[in-house]
Amino acid sequence: MLLFFLAGSVALQVWAWRALVRRVHTGTLSRLAAAGRYALWAFLPALLPIAVFFAGVGLEEWLGMAVISESWARATPLMALVLFALASLVWIGFAVRCALLRRERP
Repeated sequence: MLLFFLAGSVALQVWAWRALVRRVHTGTLSRLAAAGRYALWAFLPALLPIAVFFAGVGLEEWLGMAVISESWARATPLMALVLFALASLVWIGFAVRCALLRRERP
């Protein structure tokens, strides 16, 4: 499951990186706005497993039966930590890239 989230996170970050750099390069988006939008796209996969986990725990308390398996409950913090570390490193790289990027002159 961690590999699935990691692959999806990398694919999403590559897509967002290319799209936002293109918009900054053409001048339709400022560098600061692009860095903020990229942070949202980068940290979304890190927050998704945590949100699903807490929703499952809430359902478990409400229904009175186990919705989340023991292995999923133990893997969620590690998965969130790995995805958060990946998002942090790539976001810093994107912010540096945006700082060094110059706008195209028409």
